[in-house]
Amino acid sequence: MHTALIGKIKEGDRIAFNELYKQYYLSLRAYAELFLDEEEAEDVVQDVFLNVWIRRETLDGSQSLHGYLLRSVYNTSLNALKKKGHSDKYRSIYECEIEEIGYKYYDPDTNDIIRKLYNQELRADIDAAINSLPARCREVFTLSYLHNMPGKEISLKLGISLSTVENHIHNALKLLREKLKVHYANIPLKIVELLIISYFLY
Repeated sequence: MHTALIGKIKEGDRIAFNELYKQYYLSLRAYAELFLDEEEAEDVVQDVFLNVWIRRETLDGSQSLHGYLLRSVYNTSLNALKKKGHSDKYRSIYECEIEEIGYKYYDPDTNDIIRKLYNQELRADIDAAINSLPARCREVFTLSYLHNMPGKEISLKLGISLSTVENHIHNALKLLREKLKVHYANIPLKIVELLIISYFLY
């Protein structure tokens, strides 16, 4: 599927490119937000997709498309940190950690957790974890992640405060982390969030 999609993009097919964007935007945005704030992460992801289009003829259909996009976001995020003027001390302390997290948890070519995301084993584990959430917590979480509904809209729809919505989402992620780490070790909360986003995308 991805090989055919890449082939169309290389030929200049904008519809195929838009499909690529729809498939990967949310997971790439969540990844970029590990390093940057929301606005900066948005800029990084847009830059990555722009570069993909500009350099579309160089795309390699034999390599993992998701891995390529994640590495592009990773490198662009680090460049954004440099431009923000972070000191060498900051980078010396955190760059190794960022690199380790970035490649360990997000590269489907090398990471067992992300690779498992595309088979039924992890999907079944996530299904069970989501279904085990308290009813209202599960409802808020599903509206947010499955239906991509903003917090304010969820608040109005369910007749609860925005802070209650945010608490439900935060608690859901914490509970899911507890459920999943039984099988997948100590997963950081942000990693759980990306796994869930990717789960709903595929």
